[in-house]
This record gives sequence, C-alpha cells and structure tokens, in this order.
Amino acid sequence: MSRAVPAAEEQSITLVRVIDAPVAEVFAAWTNPMIVRRWMVPMLCRALEVEADPRPGGTFRMVLKGPLGGRHVTTGEYREVVPNRRLVQTWVLEGYGKTLDRYPTVLTVDFRELGQRTTEVTIRQEQLRTKQDRSGNLMGWKLCLRKLEKLFRA
Repeated sequence: MSRAVPAAEEQSITLVRVIDAPVAEVFAAWTNPMIVRRWMVPMLCRALEVEADPRPGGTFRMVLKGPLGGRHVTTGEYREVVPNRRLVQTWVLEGYGKTLDRYPTVLTVDFRELGQRTTEVTIRQEQLRTKQDRSGNLMGWKLCLRKLEKLFRA
C-alpha cells in the first residue's frame, strides 16, 4: 500500500507568542521539570511525571493522566540547547490515538528577547504526518501556551 507524503511545509505547524516575562524565565519554563509540569499539560490532564535533561543528547519524558484515566507519554531527545535562545528536540507521543502514536516529530522553540520583561517564543513542530496530527498538535500547543502566559501573570 503506498501513500502520498505531504510536502515538508505541509508537515509542520508554527506558533508565535509574546510572553510578558524575561527570556531567562521563559527558557526555564521549558527546561525546568517543576515549571514544565505547571503549564505543558493540556486541559483536564494532570502531570504525573516530568523529567528533563536539557543538553544535547539529554532526554525529556512527561507522563500525563487524561480526564478519563488514560496515560499519555511524551518522550524526546534534545538535539540542540542554546540557553535563552533555542531548543531543538525530538517529540514522540504515546497514548494519543492511532495516527499520532509513537513516531518522532521535531520540535524547535526559539526565544527572542523583545525587551527586559518581554520574550517572543516561536514553536515549530515538523514531520507531522497527517492533517489530524497537525490540527491536534496546534490546538494542544495553543492551550498550553495560554497556561504559560497565565503562569507569568500570577
């Protein structure tokens, strides 16, 4: 069975957000497991475990409990870590449905200081195989970014 593979630009999503916080604090929110567990969790889910070793070759692992009790696991390996500037890592989801499960995507997060207390965050997730995967990830990142913005307003 052969299947058409979408062009690279059709396999990615990009989001840009401006966060009212210093770039070092926003970067820490992506790399410190104690902070990650507070915002990188879709609505109605709960973080059970979050581990991060943000260095090239280091790993990331997050275990969530869904609203119906199911476990969702995200794992990855950091490929590039430039403090306060960029993170590049693989991103593998498990427990989210047949099409999305267990294939690696690449997540790139760029941080740009716009002012002393303002940071622009650009998220690009690549190698998403289906339209459903792209729309699901896009919605998930939007929800999580809202929580990140609220985290810094508190």
